[in-house]
Amino acid sequence: MEKNKYKIVFNANNLFCKEENNLKKVFNSNIKEIFNFLKLNKVISVSLCVPQLVFDERISQRLKQIRTQHENFNKALVNLKVFESVKTKEKKFKKEKYQKILNEDALGVIKKYKVKIISTAKIEQEVVTERALKKVAPFYGGEGDNGFKDTLMWLSLLKDAKKNKKHNYILLTDDRTGFKQKICEEEFKEYSSADFLIIRNLADLKKFLDEKLNLDLELKKLYQGVEQNVLAMGGTITVKVGNYLNTKTDSLTWPLQSSLSVYGDVESKKENGNFDFHSLEIENISQINENEFDISANLKVITKELNNESCPWHRDYVVMSFNYRDDRKIVKYNINFKYNKNFNIIELLSATKNMHYTPYQYYEDIIKD
Repeated sequence: MEKNKYKIVFNANNLFCKEENNLKKVFNSNIKEIFNFLKLNKVISVSLCVPQLVFDERISQRLKQIRTQHENFNKALVNLKVFESVKTKEKKFKKEKYQKILNEDALGVIKKYKVKIISTAKIEQEVVTERALKKVAPFYGGEGDNGFKDTLMWLSLLKDAKKNKKHNYILLTDDRTGFKQKICEEEFKEYSSADFLIIRNLADLKKFLDEKLNLDLELKKLYQGVEQNVLAMGGTITVKVGNYLNTKTDSLTWPLQSSLSVYGDVESKKENGNFDFHSLEIENISQINENEFDISANLKVITKELNNESCPWHRDYVVMSFNYRDDRKIVKYNINFKYNKNFNIIELLSATKNMHYTPYQYYEDIIKD
């Protein structure tokens, strides 16, 4: 077995595309990012893989967004029918037509970045049912069949590993409930003697490849310094996100600017108003030049539970509830910004509410609205 021969397998949550201004875009930039990283450093021993189930799931998620856009458009037309002299026509949702376009776009990405598709394994229903009943990972506790698609994807990965014993496998996923390193690694060893590793984000993936493939980029040291500086600016970033949201939408009437708290250090939190910094998690770091970096991160803020009648927007901006405090709720934003190491300043580029929030293990007591 070649020690440094790897297959990087993308799970759906690491390919989720937040943008709604380009619904034809099926995947986010992660595939392109890693492809360019490997190409720049002349790495030929690593291949990128997307399970067929993940490919199909992304198409399905985009179709759902497009259907919602159609429904919203047609609802808006109802309000315009009072203008009888103006012709208005509802738009029909043509699933097959959209699906064909999305497939073509997604396959274009697969071809351009030389991604290999892992076919879905033929699994007997009894096997899946037994795993569900016994809550074998990635099935997890709770009502319903939580983990069904992930289980099929995982069993397909195992089958692929059994046929490719010369490859080590890296699963790129931020699902910390279904996929846990120790449990998955033990089952992987039943199919292959190669190494298996779960990595949560691109920044950690780059650091791992730098060390394992002896690229001599010293990314661990570089990224640690950048992360420490950025995390210490959590409160400042929260304020910038609040200001950004206020300028980008007229419907957001809640006074973000006046209620945001600023912290010089993430450990020194003070309650102030209805919107507090909770945590910041770095997802990806790309070096632009010697001093500038492009950074993607997850920002979590805490809001107080307010009266729905006085704040009709409240339910629209709450992602999930948990037993942190009885009157507190968390909202998660995907943010992108530039960081200048020399001047220790950031420039916020975008902030989008995360609509694909995967509940982590430490949020076991979720209060469902």
